[in-house]
Amino acid sequence: MLEKIGIPVIPVTSKTFSEVVKLKNELNNNHPFITENGSAIYIPKSYFKTTKLNWKIRNDHFLIQNGYNRDYLIDSIQNHANEFLAEFKTFNAMQKIEGIQSIAKLAGLSEEDAWNANNREFSEVVVWLSTDKRKQMFADCLTKNGLLVQQGGRFLNITGLHTKGEAVKKLISIYCDQPGIDKCDSLAIGDSNNDISMLEGADTALVIKPRKRKPIKVSRKTKVHISQEFGPKGWVSGVTEWLQNFS
Repeated sequence: MLEKIGIPVIPVTSKTFSEVVKLKNELNNNHPFITENGSAIYIPKSYFKTTKLNWKIRNDHFLIQNGYNRDYLIDSIQNHANEFLAEFKTFNAMQKIEGIQSIAKLAGLSEEDAWNANNREFSEVVVWLSTDKRKQMFADCLTKNGLLVQQGGRFLNITGLHTKGEAVKKLISIYCDQPGIDKCDSLAIGDSNNDISMLEGADTALVIKPRKRKPIKVSRKTKVHISQEFGPKGWVSGVTEWLQNFS
């Protein structure tokens, strides 16, 4: 329905380019997308009329990189968090030492999907094995050294000091700079802590109610909605309600 009425659906996710492209193909979605918790914005090359000369080109997309390369992140984790080395595993180390099947088994994925999940460019995934107290100490240690640790649904995601919210604002500004566009009205939808920055920054926020925990908390007081239903049903009902603003 959104595609039919001309409203782009923009994936904004901790997932990789490989994972998102597979999903977009299944959905027949040809719009821009944001990967690895805001680390990169990908725009199909023929999508916008107005582009910037400094945009990189990768895999038939323009790439706007916001974060560090993965190798830098891996080195930083090893150098700055060596007191925690027995308390976590990285996806990178798991693949090298135990094989891609170890990631597949842990994440409940096929080996192809596990490979896509580990095909990271600007982030690293950490499997935490110790206590919540030590996890917070680990996060504080990396934050002091210029990295950002965000809790996803199951794993920790390590990036540079940038967020989904910053990437969303940048992409919205690109839309608004296009000829004939006077205003962009955005709806951000999320259910995890790493979604909070984009929920705070969009025109309207839709918090999806999780099935097994309390909904995440955002600080904004206006134009914020919590779905009455769980998961995809909450997504559909929340978006449908939002669309009434434009009828």
